[in-house]
Amino acid sequence: MTPRREQILELVIIEYTETALPVSSFQLCQKYDLPYSSATVRNEFVTLEREGFVSQMHTSSGRVPTDRGFRYYVNQLRGKNDVLETYAHVAYQLMQDLHTMTEMHAKLQRLLTSMASESRSVTMGKLSSDLVFEEGIQGFLDQPYFSSIDFIRQALEDLQEVKIHIDDIGKSIGKGSYELYIGDENPLKPMRNYSMIVGRCEIDGDDGTIVMIGPKGMQYDKNLALIEYVLNPEDYDEE
Repeated sequence: MTPRREQILELVIIEYTETALPVSSFQLCQKYDLPYSSATVRNEFVTLEREGFVSQMHTSSGRVPTDRGFRYYVNQLRGKNDVLETYAHVAYQLMQDLHTMTEMHAKLQRLLTSMASESRSVTMGKLSSDLVFEEGIQGFLDQPYFSSIDFIRQALEDLQEVKIHIDDIGKSIGKGSYELYIGDENPLKPMRNYSMIVGRCEIDGDDGTIVMIGPKGMQYDKNLALIEYVLNPEDYDEE
């Protein structure tokens, strides 16, 4: 992957995340004042498509990221400590209120509510009991990816599958760690239209599972920083 191709892929993902619409070469050149022509970007689109990082839904449309494109982008993000530092203070603020609360489920529910508000994802959590908390459905469904009643109905059914299998999807993950599943990488078949972050946490000595679910065009930089901080707040110092 050349630096120019990598930059173009990143911009395609950023634009698609904001609009949920195919991204054109003209759009990128105009918005980001790129130092090369629209024709050059189109040529790079062809290469990115051939290598499986983007796809073209119609001959006259722009490109959208594929699962492989999102995965490449996320892997690059993980090597950028400055991105995590940028969002660490957001997660830090979310955690502060937890120290004044004493009941484990109340802490978990408050945490999930705050994470859902910041990420526009559905967040689910479960401690050792059978009770599963779920927050953020409205913000999740308000995104441009969910454009029809049938799609929304299916999304609600898919989320129910996660609640049923939350123990199964979290059991192989070590405490303080997480896994990100994009599209077809998801262990649950109904989740293959989405991205899902699954982490193992500890609240007042009780082990639990936290799940963030969003469209494949979710804000990976913010959401990965949120989950990393929530699972291991002691690794980050608020300046």
